[in-house]
Amino acid sequence: MKTRIISGIIIAAFFAVFMFLAHIPFVLNAAVALLSAAALYETLIVTKYVESKALMWLSIMLAIIVPFIAPIMVHFPAAYAHVSTAIVTAIFAYILIVFITMLASKDKFSLEHLSFVFLMTVIIPCFFSTIIYSYNLPGGVFNILIVFMCAWGSDTGGYLFGGLYGRNQVTPKISPKKTVEGMIGSVLSSFSAVIFVSYICDILIEEFTVNYPVACVCGLFGSICAILGDLFASVIKRSFGVKDFGSIIPGHGGIMDRFDSILFVAPFIYIVLSILPIFQ
Repeated sequence: MKTRIISGIIIAAFFAVFMFLAHIPFVLNAAVALLSAAALYETLIVTKYVESKALMWLSIMLAIIVPFIAPIMVHFPAAYAHVSTAIVTAIFAYILIVFITMLASKDKFSLEHLSFVFLMTVIIPCFFSTIIYSYNLPGGVFNILIVFMCAWGSDTGGYLFGGLYGRNQVTPKISPKKTVEGMIGSVLSSFSAVIFVSYICDILIEEFTVNYPVACVCGLFGSICAILGDLFASVIKRSFGVKDFGSIIPGHGGIMDRFDSILFVAPFIYIVLSILPIFQ
């Protein structure tokens, strides 16, 4: 427990630094690119789908490039019309290389094998990159705070409530520690964290008018997305017989273990805020 708390404090400190520096061009993009690359690398290592180092590094390169598409739209408006072309070209080239690798591997790589690599290479950087897109909406850095409050509030509530009151398992074959009581704690904790942050911003920042109904939606359904993200990671780990994606964060496991809940929260919050912002 002590190690987990200390690691959590250090992660929170790094998060605070990036929040403070987010206004500097490309800093947030670089942070998301590193997060995406590390999470993808861990996933490919754990699943043992890295027989081809060329394919692995190609996937990681794509994971690094995707988060930098956002500044093209923000800082170079004239290039906006070509963004979709660039995305399609990059994905098309990647798919061709993946398929050619399968053909040249002499049955070493199955279609299922390469499909998983492709799926992770697209999902991880694209979903994490919505953090950047949320930053560019009204509310800016506070939108990112909402994302992390949903995810980490859900994780904390689930961990505490599950440990204290957990009795009824939800998915024993996928994640034995997931309980109904823990999930209730996740929702309550996430909801409370989002409303608390929104209220503090409403009081301290005169320029903001907080849309509390939207904040409630984000806190409630954001927690559910956090739980689904955690279960998504658990399915992968259970399928390949591993406990954690890594050990880089003492008490938490790997990067993917710590940020798996954000994987589904970030795109959900972006979709909601792009329609109805919390901070106006």
